[in-house]
Amino acid sequence: MVALALVTASSCSGASSGGTSHATGPSGIRGTELPSLSCHATADGKALRIAPATVVELRVCPITAPEPFDRPSRPISLTRGSPRFGSFIAALSAPDEAPAKGQLCPEYAELLPQLIASTGSTALLVHVPSDGCGHSLPAARAALNSVIA
Repeated sequence: MVALALVTASSCSGASSGGTSHATGPSGIRGTELPSLSCHATADGKALRIAPATVVELRVCPITAPEPFDRPSRPISLTRGSPRFGSFIAALSAPDEAPAKGQLCPEYAELLPQLIASTGSTALLVHVPSDGCGHSLPAARAALNSVIA
């Protein structure tokens, strides 16, 4: 699992109302450009959005954490044609939801591995789509868990 612990609930502030989540922002694979596909590469700060169809490889980097939160323990690479590649790319391409307003948001820590997408010519530290409270979307968590389990 990528979620660590449910701590408490707090009120969120933002743009949407009435308990309904709305997608906001662009879809597509979003993140920060990297100089290479290496899990040790440092992002240069240039924000990019790439079309999901251009991604040829997706790398899930290891997490340095105590058990049972240390998954994956080694880099995992998925390439186009891998069984879970398409569903993982689709989940990472979803737009973020609009910030929740006037709703209680659960406060919990999420420990997500770095995800790197490659087009062959560009490497991108992937932004995981988030819900109105700032937590990763359930489809993204499920796709990640199916790869690292």
